Amino acid sequence: MKVSALAVAQVGLLNVLPATAEYVWPSKHDAMEDLLVLQGGYIREGFIDGITPCTRNPSAPGRQTAAEWIRTAFHDMATFDNATGVGGLDASIQFETGRAENAGDAFNGTFGFTNNYYSIRTSAADLIALSTVLAVGNCGGPKIPLRVGRVDATEGGVLGVPEPQQDLDTHKKMFAKAGFSTEDMIAMVACGHTMGGVHGKTFPEITENNTESNVVHFDSTEATFDPKVATEYLDGTTQNPLVVAHNDTLNSDKRIFAADNNVTMKALASDPKTFQSMCADIFERMIDTVPSTVTLTEPLEPTPLKPYIISFTLTNATHITLTGRIRLLTSSDRSEDERVTLTYTPRTAPAGNSTLNTTIATDPASFKSGLSNGIFGELFKWHEFSLALPVSTSIKSFTATVTRVSTGATTQYDNAGHGYPLDDTVLYQDRQSCRIDNDATIVAAVRKSVNASVVAKVARKFPKQGTLVPGIEVEEWKGTVGEEVGDYKLVTMKGQQLPETYSTQFDIVAGDSSVEYLDTNVLGSKDCQAF
Repeated sequence: MKVSALAVAQVGLLNVLPATAEYVWPSKHDAMEDLLVLQGGYIREGFIDGITPCTRNPSAPGRQTAAEWIRTAFHDMATFDNATGVGGLDASIQFETGRAENAGDAFNGTFGFTNNYYSIRTSAADLIALSTVLAVGNCGGPKIPLRVGRVDATEGGVLGVPEPQQDLDTHKKMFAKAGFSTEDMIAMVACGHTMGGVHGKTFPEITENNTESNVVHFDSTEATFDPKVATEYLDGTTQNPLVVAHNDTLNSDKRIFAADNNVTMKALASDPKTFQSMCADIFERMIDTVPSTVTLTEPLEPTPLKPYIISFTLTNATHITLTGRIRLLTSSDRSEDERVTLTYTPRTAPAGNSTLNTTIATDPASFKSGLSNGIFGELFKWHEFSLALPVSTSIKSFTATVTRVSTGATTQYDNAGHGYPLDDTVLYQDRQSCRIDNDATIVAAVRKSVNASVVAKVARKFPKQGTLVPGIEVEEWKGTVGEEVGDYKLVTMKGQQLPETYSTQFDIVAGDSSVEYLDTNVLGSKDCQAF
């Protein structure tokens, strides 16, 4: 992930993380990168399941999830105050769904899906931005850069989302307050209305039909991100209910589209590439409109090589087991011609003149050809490994070598010169950890040289009043030292794991060492095994 210096956006200052050379593993943004690029295949996050196909909402006939996700982002952002830096895309919409300006089921419907991916490292606001990127990209639209690092609001913001009955001058002022010009306003509304439509249940005064399934679409290709919203408006064939409503007071699109004598609409209609480019630009700026206190990363890009540690655990007094996967960015013509070999650096040099084989062989995954894919052309091949390491030497870090079998050409990956680090000071003991009913037990093996207290920091989810999005509070479970196993001591942490928090995360921390972002699902519903 390459990061550039502080950038200035047309909507005011866009705070961007200072420049670094390249991605370094592990990153606190790894989970968001997974959600962006792993959409199908062997290992997938499947975020696009909510918008596949683009024509429907899987659980609500007449509704269209892709359009609702875009609408959620716009309504969340729209009340931004560019002068003060307050508001913007911060998930405050979760508290504002009862307002007349936010009528309809779109917002709670969006959160009903994104909550499945909500965690201490994937904020509701970042998930709104992600949902916009994928809704547009999965339905024929352009790739919108995704920056992350948004912080969720803790309460509702000010009023001020544009409404159909308001006049053009009011709309201009609202968009200007948020930092957008008249031309920006036209592009944002047109690009936002290339999919979906107006629901009779929510706006019967516009559709003149209040049945729940009645939807009047903005253009004739309501499930495709294309210029029809512009071309049909210009050639007079549009059925856009915000252009041709019998009550002209409600024709907000008609007034907005013509606000610069149709110059912007003609540009959007000129050819599909121009439409896609203009929409990508305005939507990027829309989702990057964030509070001035928030600093975003540069756009996430697929990581060329990314490790996933499945298990790093004390097996017995003399050995540690390391199991994991390597995700390699590849292409269809290379995926079966590449092999990955890891070379590790021991934590402690072997005693005497003994030699230590520091090579770790990996095997290409075979299920579903071991391939995962994204919607923007990403293709990944997974390579798996498992080995036993002597406790006496253990492992400190590793590098990776990718070899083309057909040519012998090699590519080295060293994690920006850092090596891919592993810390055996604290090891999560999966076999000794468990969940029985509501009681959870987490066991760690901690080197006896560590004098610091050991705690599990559990990101417990809890219901918040007035919103579907749960809150997260970190609860510490103190460790109790038990038996000693070789150079390690076993530490047990216990707490009550309520049913609604089964799918959350925890860290195990001992002084400066930790194992982070473990999923509580790994506890399973099983008895704790003795060491």
